[in-house]
Amino acid sequence: MLILKKIDGFIKKLEELVISYSVIAMAVILIANVFARRVLNNSLTFAEEAGQFMMVILTFMGTSYAVRKGSHINMSAFLDFAPAKIKKVMVLIISFVTMVLMFIFAYLGYEYLLTVIARGRVTPAMEMPRYYITMFLPIGFFLAGVQYLINFILNLIHKNEVYLNNEEPLLKANTDINDVTESA
Repeated sequence: MLILKKIDGFIKKLEELVISYSVIAMAVILIANVFARRVLNNSLTFAEEAGQFMMVILTFMGTSYAVRKGSHINMSAFLDFAPAKIKKVMVLIISFVTMVLMFIFAYLGYEYLLTVIARGRVTPAMEMPRYYITMFLPIGFFLAGVQYLINFILNLIHKNEVYLNNEEPLLKANTDINDVTESA
């Protein structure tokens, strides 16, 4: 469990670092481009391309971070109304299936990355190898798969708690969500 927490802590710092610097870089580049276009009447040729790259990085690295925080889009209607024991089974199945899918997507993303590397294409404005941006697809999917794996393990280890993210349980002990919502 200690090793799992250390790995998770490292991944969390990596995600936060990449996401925050991507947002800052995208904002600076796009604001500078607006200034250059409006005031200097001359756009930065690389700005749109760089903004697109930052958006790709944010999307795929943000997927893992959203899973960590439990902020990803989910269809929880069945989960909300299920009794605690069924909820636990459903979360285990959902975590496992989604983890497998994320690892499959990571593998497919890696295969795509190898194809992009083999073609040797570069971007039009910055003439940067396309694989620099493509590499974030398998990385993001892999890290999201790791987050679902952690959620799965937490739900296996903690018999009386249901984890939708790896920071705090949705349900503690033998509490049923229906009991909580009726008393509120």
